[in-house]
Amino acid sequence: MMLGYGVDLTVHEIARRMAVLENIEVDVWTPTSDGTYDDAPYNLQKITVFGGERNRILPILERNANIAMAKLAKELAAREIRYDLVIPCTHPYYNAARHFRCPGVFFNFGNVPTTGFSWKGKLNWEWLDISERYWLKRRASMIISISQFLHRCQPREFHNKGRVLHLGGDHYKAPANKQTRLRFCMQHGIPPRSLIFGFVGRLHKDHPPYKGTGELLEIAKRLRIDNPEACLVMAGIGSEEDAVWVREAGAIPILNLPPQDMPDFYRSIDVYLCASRWEGFNLPIVEAAWHSVPSIAYDVGAHGEHVTAMLIRGGVDQLYDAALKLSRDEPLRRQLSSQARQRAQRFSWDRATDRFMEYLRELMI
Repeated sequence: MMLGYGVDLTVHEIARRMAVLENIEVDVWTPTSDGTYDDAPYNLQKITVFGGERNRILPILERNANIAMAKLAKELAAREIRYDLVIPCTHPYYNAARHFRCPGVFFNFGNVPTTGFSWKGKLNWEWLDISERYWLKRRASMIISISQFLHRCQPREFHNKGRVLHLGGDHYKAPANKQTRLRFCMQHGIPPRSLIFGFVGRLHKDHPPYKGTGELLEIAKRLRIDNPEACLVMAGIGSEEDAVWVREAGAIPILNLPPQDMPDFYRSIDVYLCASRWEGFNLPIVEAAWHSVPSIAYDVGAHGEHVTAMLIRGGVDQLYDAALKLSRDEPLRRQLSSQARQRAQRFSWDRATDRFMEYLRELMI
């Protein structure tokens, strides 16, 4: 359970509500934890999967994970601990129900496009698709996908046991303050009178191209010329080398921003800009909307299902034209800002957890 990962955040937000609001005993098993969720009201447990570097090969990782889960199940049974339901959220744990001998939910976050991956990476993802389709999803009692897009991407044979669960975006909350933007901008070297476009994600220079980080930097360069009052601020996980790459393009990097500062980030930006070519959901767009920030994104993946203000068909030129137009049209920004907050209300974690519990009760009847 690590900071900066959407799957981990989703597990945390739903599991803690199940524990507190539904009074359910919840164990969250993870191979890694950086302490972000140590104080959660559920039981955060560690599972150890041996194998070292060999686990980079997915079939080997699956085998070693199965060994670890079988051992864990045996240990829990010896202590007379049995689960009523298991909900694996990531590979290689989708086979967990078989070991714990109870119903299992395949929590589907989708598999990314492999364009730009090495041949080894492509082989790994190909194996992932094959194993999920021909073994893991067939064994699951239910498949919960985080968007209609992901649900529809599955073979039709899985549609009957498939359900859709849109995620929440209201996890970054803090009291409003008129000085928030000024203080945040001064702290991070952002001209406070700028028209600020924001982005949240991994800032790695070598990140697979589907995320569109390079296109965002191209837009940042062009904005500096056509509208000097506009700037792009990019917050996310990265190294100092990644920060140099972002700065050289004319954007402003903010590396590894802690969760408590994320509300200030969203309150300080005017527009959220995304160039991703694939998204199973895209949490930052919904997070931004909860802070009345409209978004511009390509009309791909799940973007049309939630709160995206401007859906763009085409390429980087069309995305840039939309960004430039919005940077110059303050009345339109105000209109889209108001709409963003209203539309975001449908995507709360309380609502997501209620729906999630409805699905789980289907299995337990």
